[in-house]
Amino acid sequence: LGKYHPEVAKTLGNIGLLNYKRGHYQCALFIYKEAFLIYRSLYGDNHLDVAATLNSIGLVLFKQGVYDVALRSFMQSLRIRQQLLGEGHCDVAIAMYNIATAYYESGDEDEAMKFYRETLRVEKAALGDHHKDVALTLKHIGQVHQQRGELVEALDCFQQELDIERRIHGSNSIRVAKIMNRIGNFYLQRGESSKAMEQFSEALRIYKGSDQNVADLEISGFTLYGMSLIHPECAGAA
Repeated sequence: LGKYHPEVAKTLGNIGLLNYKRGHYQCALFIYKEAFLIYRSLYGDNHLDVAATLNSIGLVLFKQGVYDVALRSFMQSLRIRQQLLGEGHCDVAIAMYNIATAYYESGDEDEAMKFYRETLRVEKAALGDHHKDVALTLKHIGQVHQQRGELVEALDCFQQELDIERRIHGSNSIRVAKIMNRIGNFYLQRGESSKAMEQFSEALRIYKGSDQNVADLEISGFTLYGMSLIHPECAGAA
């Protein structure tokens, strides 16, 4: 096939992904860059495979904490996807989400909020109001509000996230319990202990009625810890 063949680039991408998942970020970065060079030589700068590889490069750089360089890759990927797919495509939302998260981690809350809101707009248009990706973006918008001290707005986002997860997974889902646990601790930070107790109690009921793995047990312990701050007799309950 020769070096400059799309199947070679595709295979390199798969090897890069494997290294990424294993935490071998420097190796993944080198391999993704090789794939990028092949795709660009074959298709030019404006092709979806080029955009996807730029996104992958950005994700590796993000994991390495090089947020400014990661942002450049995400921005290039976004520009290509907007040009080829239009503003309302879910792949455009993915690029925007990655940009928002890189801004958030670098401490730029204003830019993060701007791109999270754009992500939410595109996701709702492309996927509907009750999609799991919409719930995830609402969670992050809520976290930015919480970081800013905008607690009413943060709680509204978390409640919308909870409503979507209930609609998707049902009221007895572990995912629902995790969100209720987070909302409970949010109320606890605000000093609203009775509302916190309601959330913790419902989350605990869900945990007790489910088959839990190690991660869920740790979160269940956090729920009990939160309850013990309000009612000391709950400490150590099982």
